Amino acid sequence: MVEDSFMVPVRKTEIEIGKPLGFAIYDADHNLLLNRGVVVTSDNQVEVLLQKGLFRERVGGKSGQAAARLDDDKPADAGGYRKPREEILSFDAIKLMPGDALQLQPLLEGQSERFTVHVIGVMKPKSVLVTMPVVDGKLIFVRDGQTYLVRAFSGLNVCAFKARVLKSQLQPFPYLHLAYPDSVQAMRIRRAMRSPASIIVAAQESEEGCQIGAGMLVDISVGGAKMLSPMQLGRKGDSLWLSFKVRLGDMEEYVKTPVVICSEGEEDDEEGKRMKAFGIQFGELGQSQRLIIMNLVYQHLLKEDT
Repeated sequence: MVEDSFMVPVRKTEIEIGKPLGFAIYDADHNLLLNRGVVVTSDNQVEVLLQKGLFRERVGGKSGQAAARLDDDKPADAGGYRKPREEILSFDAIKLMPGDALQLQPLLEGQSERFTVHVIGVMKPKSVLVTMPVVDGKLIFVRDGQTYLVRAFSGLNVCAFKARVLKSQLQPFPYLHLAYPDSVQAMRIRRAMRSPASIIVAAQESEEGCQIGAGMLVDISVGGAKMLSPMQLGRKGDSLWLSFKVRLGDMEEYVKTPVVICSEGEEDDEEGKRMKAFGIQFGELGQSQRLIIMNLVYQHLLKEDT
């Protein structure tokens, strides 16, 4: 388990049927299973979850290292959040699986486009096999020897490493052999760390229900967002479904997710209009959706450092 000294097992008595969870739940590999605020609806669901081995983040710690890590979720000041620390990990530590999404960025002057590919398999210690990048249904030509910056999502980390294309293969299907990296650079993105945004959203009462209103996400994180709307879309504790598109460079991801309203109030938008303000928590996002949102946060943090 990743950083198991900061995790404690979840007891059955800590999960109350029909009530929102007071903490996020992870499996033994630190993969998020349930967000804080999700409602567990049956004893059977609890039993199934417990069979997986459930853990939550330790509320407090005796060591200075634990205290520093927990402080990552606290505001550094009135204007922002503490920066995540970077660390060097072995490639094995990020535990890539077939189907996982990666992002390739050419390390060539004047090229900033990013391509999404998917892991086919890993041949340790020789190569990482990934699908060929495709844009608008067309294959992107990749030459042997070209070097890419590769970004991956693992747990709550954004990981990056450089990899040279060993072989661009078209048969029996298009795929790439990337050089097996010695190490990766990992930046832990806490769920509280967020990026400014201007993302239009549609709100529905249920997944297949009619639209009840619209709003705008003015900041976004892996765990949730702040939404402004001219209308009252719900009250604290209510559940909604939101639909929106997230764009990062040439990448665009359509997101449709259940959310829980964690807070409500009023504030002025950029034009000085009085709006309803909602703090919302996302339900379980797909891996590609989480990856692109984490990259939004990651890019914002990089800009702050420059």
